[in-house]
Amino acid sequence: MPKTYELTEFLVDVLGVTDVGAWFPHPVTYHPTCHGLRVLGLHDRPRRLLERVRGLELRELPGAEECCGFGGTFAVKNAAVSAAMGADKVRNIESTGAGTVCTVDNSCLMHIGGTLTKQGSAVRPVHIAEILAATEEEPYT
Repeated sequence: MPKTYELTEFLVDVLGVTDVGAWFPHPVTYHPTCHGLRVLGLHDRPRRLLERVRGLELRELPGAEECCGFGGTFAVKNAAVSAAMGADKVRNIESTGAGTVCTVDNSCLMHIGGTLTKQGSAVRPVHIAEILAATEEEPYT
């Protein structure tokens, strides 16, 4: 048994929870990260949690499992390719019409968020923990 867990893995597998009582009345698209999919094996855990958030409209992301282009030192060593991959990801995010893109990985969130900002997009990058912590008493603004 591992001593540390990724948040969604802990909630779903250890605590057995998929409904944390969150309320987030916004359209959201979810970017599954390379690390989450291929290294951590998160599979559908994040989606299962998002699907139980009241008010949240989960919109499918075209090319969801394609890398956003960050990949640790990849973004530094291959800046032009990284930027192009980020632009492709943002184009797909914007095509969903969602006002929020969510992920479980801060590096992807930073790269996607930077690309969104650079392109003047109104889409907000948000870590899944922020959505899962949102409640009716404390509406997300």
